[in-house]
Amino acid sequence: MKITNLFIYVIIIIGALHGGTYKDIEWNNDYNDAIASAEVKNRPIMVLITSPQCKWCNKMKHSTLSDDEVIARLNSKFIIVEITKGEGDYPQSVLKARAVPTIYFIDNDGDPIMKPVVGYWDIENFKSYLDDAERKANPTK
Repeated sequence: MKITNLFIYVIIIIGALHGGTYKDIEWNNDYNDAIASAEVKNRPIMVLITSPQCKWCNKMKHSTLSDDEVIARLNSKFIIVEITKGEGDYPQSVLKARAVPTIYFIDNDGDPIMKPVVGYWDIENFKSYLDDAERKANPTK
């Protein structure tokens, strides 16, 4: 077996053992499309504001947002959109990001349902934020 084939097999096995990746999240790349989708599906929105150079954003994506349970919850309970800080068409006066990553949970009118989540959060703590966001988005359930 050639070294390159062995290397490819090792990468495939490591990937299979790891589980999901943040790419498995059903991302929207446009804020306005996310609002429209949230209205149709009657779901809250999670807005992730990042920067390409942000090491904590990348750590959040490659660890917390790559957890299988987090991915499943996000895909089934939220509309998810990633925005690059200061770029694109989103209400920067409402979705302020003094630091990145910053996560907003908003309703389908674009109004925040809780305080923003700022910085990197590990899986267990992030799940707690998801619990809070779900409760606040659906207070009667």
